[in-house]
Amino acid sequence: MSWLTSPDSDWDPDNPVANVDPYPDEPRSRGRLIFLLVAGWLVVSVFVLIALLTFGGGGSKKAGGQPSAPAPTSHTSQSRSLSVPDGWVQQAADDQTNCAAHSYGQVQQFFAKTPCLSVHRVLATTNQAGRNVVVASYVITFKDQGQAKRFNALVTSDGTGNISDLLREGITYPGAPRALPTAAFASSQDGSRVVVAEAGYVTAPSNPSDPALMAVAQQAIKQS
Repeated sequence: MSWLTSPDSDWDPDNPVANVDPYPDEPRSRGRLIFLLVAGWLVVSVFVLIALLTFGGGGSKKAGGQPSAPAPTSHTSQSRSLSVPDGWVQQAADDQTNCAAHSYGQVQQFFAKTPCLSVHRVLATTNQAGRNVVVASYVITFKDQGQAKRFNALVTSDGTGNISDLLREGITYPGAPRALPTAAFASSQDGSRVVVAEAGYVTAPSNPSDPALMAVAQQAIKQS
């Protein structure tokens, strides 16, 4: 027995080939395989982390952090300036800034030289002594009190025109008349603002001096 072999090793002096280890690289192969698996796992983990940081952090912050930017709102500064009395029904409303494009007569000529800042128009209905009444009203804002005063003096004069009501511009509602009837008129000035209202019966003949219609028109301008 050679001193190079352990006593319990299988050494065959008659067959040297049998004494050669058939798997000399097995420990090295296992180490390489483990290294490759660990390296692959690290690479995959890095890619997953990059994907999460890239796609997971760019969304809206509604649930936390800074709030998202508010959506743009439409022009409603005048919408609260002319409300509808209790028991009335608002059928339509709009806001305009080009008063000359929505008026007629001498009033339109006035706006060509003195533009308004804005006008809020309302079309509403109510009932007066069992008869349906349609009310067209608006509140208009000018640059200063002097402009408002001149407009109010013009619009209250007979035959000078007016700002077009919504019926005149084709806006309607179920049961609406084709045009605003002969109506009672009321207006008031408050600084740089002027409120105007007209009220007429939907089906029955209307008289501008009808006390009931005049009361409706006055009630409309008091809601400004």
